Amino acid sequence: MISTNRMKGLVLLASLAIAVGACGSSATPAPTAAPTAAVTAAPTAAPTEANACGTDPITLNIWGGYPENDPVWTAAGASFKKTHPNVDFTVFSTDLRGFEQKLTTALPSNTAGDVVIRTTNFLARFIDQGLLAPLPDDLKAAVTAGGYNPAVVQDGAYANNQWGVPLFTGGTAVYYNTDMYTAAGITAAPTSMDDLIANAAKLAVKDASGAVTRSGWSLRISGQGSGVAEKFWILLLQSGKTLIRETADGKWHAEYNGPEGVKLFQMYVDFLKNGIDSPNIDHDAKAFETLATAQFLRESWVIPEIVTNAPTLVGHYSTVAPPVADILTVESAFVPTAAANPACSWEFVRFLRAQEQQLSLVSTSGWLPARSDLDLTAFLAANPTFTGFLKRPDGFQLTVTPPIAEFDEIETKIATHLVDGYADFANLSGSPDKIQTLLNTWATETNDILKAAGHYGE
Repeated sequence: MISTNRMKGLVLLASLAIAVGACGSSATPAPTAAPTAAVTAAPTAAPTEANACGTDPITLNIWGGYPENDPVWTAAGASFKKTHPNVDFTVFSTDLRGFEQKLTTALPSNTAGDVVIRTTNFLARFIDQGLLAPLPDDLKAAVTAGGYNPAVVQDGAYANNQWGVPLFTGGTAVYYNTDMYTAAGITAAPTSMDDLIANAAKLAVKDASGAVTRSGWSLRISGQGSGVAEKFWILLLQSGKTLIRETADGKWHAEYNGPEGVKLFQMYVDFLKNGIDSPNIDHDAKAFETLATAQFLRESWVIPEIVTNAPTLVGHYSTVAPPVADILTVESAFVPTAAANPACSWEFVRFLRAQEQQLSLVSTSGWLPARSDLDLTAFLAANPTFTGFLKRPDGFQLTVTPPIAEFDEIETKIATHLVDGYADFANLSGSPDKIQTLLNTWATETNDILKAAGHYGE
């Protein structure tokens, strides 16, 4: 979940220069290894539809789940209005889980915004109900013609079609405090899970009573929605395993209950039992910003938040990509079938994929633009803390969300189980047999959900 208190300072990055022309994301299609080559000439935005917005007064309502992007959509609306003076805009956003809940009622009741920004996976159930329109032909061609990494296109595919225009992507990196690394005698960035685990033990600090005052690695051990499972999933990918594995016949089954999943879960509970992490101190971005942790795994939005919330930390931390793999999440723009002015809505979506708006995303909010034909070289030179997001090692793999409507339910239930399991760390630490039994129980539930949807396979 994204905090909203950092919005005031996000615009501090807006003046950074970014050149356009080649590759801005190192995303690779799952499961291929190397990043795709840069596209040297950025294609222009898709051709606009003649008189798409007409001349009568129109108000387009833009809905999203990331409040830090509100300034991006608002500025884009103001620019769009220069050539479409009859079009006004409202921008609505709330925290991501609240936004998802609102969509769950608004889309079926035909009261959602004219442009809805969320993932294809989350919206799959509404596509099944005929509540979201497929892309117009020109936008479908623009998405599939090479301006986006194949993994981005793959993530947006559902039911043999494309439904949204990718706007921004989420990937993770390891944030680490360079001063704390130096003080602990650690001289290099972590490049493996073994590095991260060994470093965490060296970096944790306890007071005279044995209470943890600084975690060596702030793990994601609590929170609403699917985020807890997502972070577990990313770390599981480092061992070559995933939450659910696709079978040869296009079906799926749980994979997180194998030896690698047991080992990873044991790492979590052992960290908590041994005082490398603790449920009694701050976690996540707040912990890093207040020096309550030395390292953690998170998306790029933390970078501009640090500028606002912890400016003295700037220059005292770095980022590095996860050792071998990450999840690619793609937030795309969709138009509901009930939109009052669908042609104008799609015209604004065309406008949002233009390079100016794409670059506005990373400079304003820190989220990475979806297009792969943007040259972020100058941006990276001015903002080296984005290195972990924009430079990944050779052979790096990206995994996309399984294109099945029930995956959100699966991931959310796994997250709930994980939170309960982490809370029982005193009982589960050092007990791989107990952990195996627990994970097997969860995996049975996962497979039952897949069976009910007709998607289970051995």
